[in-house]
Amino acid sequence: MRTSGRVPCDLFKGKIYGIEPGAGETKLYEDKVQNAYGLKGEYELVKSNTSAIPAQLDRAYRKNEPIAVTLWSPHWAYDKYDLTRVADPEKTWGANNQIRTLANKGFPEKYSELNGWLKNWHMAPDELMSLEQAIQKAGRGREGEGVQNWIDAHPGIVDEMAPVK
Repeated sequence: MRTSGRVPCDLFKGKIYGIEPGAGETKLYEDKVQNAYGLKGEYELVKSNTSAIPAQLDRAYRKNEPIAVTLWSPHWAYDKYDLTRVADPEKTWGANNQIRTLANKGFPEKYSELNGWLKNWHMAPDELMSLEQAIQKAGRGREGEGVQNWIDAHPGIVDEMAPVK
């Protein structure tokens, strides 16, 4: 559902489902988003977990009910469901979430080839989302099959992502 302006809180039964109690998305919502957009007191943040969000989405889709959830992007749910990202003109969610730190200061010298590869490695958000969806589709205990199916559907991807010298 795309809207301009304010969405009445009763549309979502006054609830927004957070992906994880300690997740950055949930913390950002509590610390910045709800205040910036006047949502505090209007919406209850239901702190959920990674496996409960898909169940909430499935339930809402089956009942054809609107639902508001916090998800990071890319996330496989964007590929599975017809979700609408809400505009954030105040940039309260931040520009991006990228890991730029290694845990071991000696790593670059000790593993120079791997370090060089990691610095140059990139996976487009749509690629990651489709990989996550393939893993989800394969099901619990068959994650390896999901990865293999994704690799098979993307010929040459392994050599592109991890060229062997």
